[in-house]
Formats: sequence, C-alpha cells, structure tokens
Amino acid sequence: MDSLFGPSTLEEADRILLHAIVVTTLRFSTDSRLSDERRKHYHDVSKQKVVLYGLENSSVRTLQALVILALDLVGSSNGPPGWNLLALMARSVVQLGLSVESTSTAVAPKYLSIYTLRAMVLPEPKSFIEDECRRRLFWMIFLLDRYATIATAFEFALDEKEIDRMLPCRDDLWTKDQPVETRWFRTAQRTDYALNKPENLGAFSYYVEILGILSRIHLFLKKPVDISAPSDVEAWQSEYRELDGVLTSWKLSLPSEYSSMARLIDPSGSKLANCGWVMLHATNQTAIIRLHSSAAYPTTTSHIFTASYSASQRCQTAVENIIALTKYVVNNGMLSKLGPPFAFTIWVASRLLLVRGSTVEHQVSPEIHFFVDTLREMGKYWKVAERYSTILQRVLDEYRESERVMGVSGERVTPSTVKILADMRRCAYDLDFLISRQPKHQSRAAAVTPARTPASNELEYLDVFDFFNLPRLPMPIDASFGLPGDPTGGGMGGIHVPEAGGRFNITNFMVDANSDWLFKSSG
Repeated sequence: MDSLFGPSTLEEADRILLHAIVVTTLRFSTDSRLSDERRKHYHDVSKQKVVLYGLENSSVRTLQALVILALDLVGSSNGPPGWNLLALMARSVVQLGLSVESTSTAVAPKYLSIYTLRAMVLPEPKSFIEDECRRRLFWMIFLLDRYATIATAFEFALDEKEIDRMLPCRDDLWTKDQPVETRWFRTAQRTDYALNKPENLGAFSYYVEILGILSRIHLFLKKPVDISAPSDVEAWQSEYRELDGVLTSWKLSLPSEYSSMARLIDPSGSKLANCGWVMLHATNQTAIIRLHSSAAYPTTTSHIFTASYSASQRCQTAVENIIALTKYVVNNGMLSKLGPPFAFTIWVASRLLLVRGSTVEHQVSPEIHFFVDTLREMGKYWKVAERYSTILQRVLDEYRESERVMGVSGERVTPSTVKILADMRRCAYDLDFLISRQPKHQSRAAAVTPARTPASNELEYLDVFDFFNLPRLPMPIDASFGLPGDPTGGGMGGIHVPEAGGRFNITNFMVDANSDWLFKSSG
C-alpha cells in the first residue's frame, strides 16, 4: 500500500497495477460524474495499458496487474478474451518459478540426477509476507484458470504437472508476518505428504483443495468411454466412485468451524461468515453436481450403462444447499462482494432445477425465480451473471409457453432451448452460443399446437461425457439409430455408441431406484 499511495514516486509497474484496479473496480463506483461513456473510456484506456505492459514485461507486479484485469474479463464473458489472458498468465507464472516452492525437487533435487532443473529467476523474498504474497498470487491464477476452463472443453492452461506448491496459510498469520508451514497441494507427481500443519490452514487453503478436486472431476469427465463395453463401463464407474469418495473424505476432514454449512448460515447465529467461507462451500456443491450429473442425467444409455437414482438425489441435495447458501448471502448483503465464480455456482444449480423440473417432475421448482433474480442482481456488476439470467429466463418463458399449449392440446412438446439445456454435458459458453441462435418459440392464439415444433435435427448431438464441449456445426444424422455419424467428435473426449443397444434420450431421465448401480455398489 505504501508503494502505491505513499509519499514516494510511483514506478511504472505500480502505475500499471493501479490501472488494473481501475478497470475492475469501476463497475462498483456510484460517482454521479461518471457517465456511461466516461466509464467506458476510462475502462478501455486502463485495460489497454495493462495488456500492453503485460505483453512486454514479466514480474510479480505485472502478474498482479494481469490477475486483477483477468477478473474483469472472466466476469464479462465466458469467451476468448479471458482465455487469451489466462494463457499468458499461466506461462508467465511458471517461468517466474511461482508454481513451485523453493524447496521443491524441481529446483532442489534430493539425490544426484541429470534431469533439467528450473532456474529461480526471482530474488529471495524479503519477508514471510512477501513469500506468502507470491504463493497467493499463484493460487489466484490457478483459481481463475480453473473456473475459466471448466466453462469450456479446453485443457487447463496451468498443467498440474508444473505445480508443486504448499497451500496458502490463514489470513491472520499472513498479516502478522508470522512464518508458518501448511501442507502440500495434492498432485499426481508428488508422493511425500508428511508435512501437515492443519492448524495453519484457513478458508482459502480449503478452497484451493476443493478446486483441485473439481479439476480432477473435469479431466475425468473428458475421458472417452464405450458404454457397450463392460470393461470400459466398469472402469468408468470405479473412477467415478473414487472421486465421489474423495469429495466425501475431503468434506469429513474439514475442521468443525468450516465443515458445517447449516450451523454457520443459521439465522440465530451471531457470527457472519466471510466470502472465502461462502466460496469454499459453493465450490464443494458445484463439484458434487459436476460429478453426479453425468450419472444422473446421461444423454445416452445402454443395457449396461443406465442413469443412477442415487446420483440424482445427490445432485438435488447439492442444489438445496446452494439455495440455502444463496439466501444467506442475499439476506446478509454479501452478494456484491462475491464475483463471477459464485454466479457460476448459481448457474449450475439453476440448470439442474430446470432440467429436473422439465424432464422428470414436469413442474419446475419456484426457487428457479430466486436464482434468476439473484443472477440479474449480480449482473449489475458482472455481465456474465446477466447473461446467465437472460439464458435461464428465455428457457423459462419457452417452457411456460409449451406447458400452456399442452393444457390446450394435450400434447407435450419440449422446446428446443429446454432440450439444449437438458444436455448436462454442455457448458455456459456452449449454451450461450446455441440458445442465442435458436429461433424464438412462437405460438398463435387460435392454434391448439405450437406454431413451431422443434425439428429432430435442431439439437445436434454432443459427446455424452464431454460436459463442457465447444460448439460445432451440425453433423449428418445416421438414420439407422438417430445419432451423428461421428459420435466421438473428431477425437475430442466423448463416448462411442454402437448401433446395437445405444439409446439417445434428452427429455426423460426417470430411473428405477431399485436397479441403481451406484447405490448397490456403495451399499
């Protein structure tokens, strides 16, 4: 703070950091002198300065500015602007050596070896505050990369193989400049986890851990699987159960002050939870939906791969928890303090409410309106939240219209936007792309059927286990079983459905609880 607002002259890097702060915080300004035109002018000028400086310079200060700018871009859309900047940040953070600890075997091998070592280009930190500041800078880039990538079909820009970091410590220990150790972030490469000081961990520490688990789920659901091959299905279900166990174990291992969401959002409680704690639990519920929706609402099934009732129940419980958490946030005036990641959690829960209500229960929960209104409120600050609410509102409107028409004609016709939304493998970016290009659902007052019934080829098939896939041009339909000629999508993670036994279904996810493969295996 002294370097930015103290008596000394500002260096160029500090000035760029201030420009980044202006870009991201202008949305919160209530200064009446800021017209929309002036606001946009200041935003664009400062953004340009940060981007150009970031392309030509590599330092901790530069990365701090880029992280703040990235929050603005990720909060504005799920599209390319944020991806490009995150790619730059991911490479820069690795090249500066911020993705590993100074004691990591990547820079300090414990035995004689001939492998290539990383050079630590940054000077040694002058204090624990500076050391922890660098660590937290890395984890913020990790956080932004994970959220931006989970909304697409891409691989993570920041590969887990390049990470060998300890978790951030509690906030109070950091501000006191009190040197402490925590524990290592779990990766496939690291095997030594002897160091474990849970007393030094805080909400941000556990937040990073659950994001790591969410990352594993994302990568798992991108793997191809042949649902006609018993060995493939068995291997998929085994890894699925393993990840379910990881989620459960992580939750049970949380200290009591972090583990009980119900206790902390109790209206009679005197202590107000902070934003870090809220995001910790929001991300946990998102990860639960992310994993179990693949088994609860599969677009394609076979005689050996069917929907799981237990998975659908876990999804439903997660949605109920998100409803309670969001009401707590709204009632305590915390909504403006939470950013795009919380909007993403509401979006995920809203989709599941709509899918379940329109395909299973045929009655959408009234809580969907609370979610849409909350996203619209967040949209005052973050455009991506406004876009989420717009998509959901359109689907709701078309669903209501289809229900009204059914009351007249007796025939249930599912609107194309509901069909698109019901494919739980689709991401926010994908849905925005597809739904915005669907013709508006129209009806004539004198007609007993909708003026426009969605054609069978309006919903092009997407790979079943590619939850967040990129849009592609519609492919020819194979008349033999009603699926695209190349179900694997040109090599992207997906599912092979043979002619025999594959069933494509997007509007009916009813399951038999007594034949649940997940329930039987876990019981």
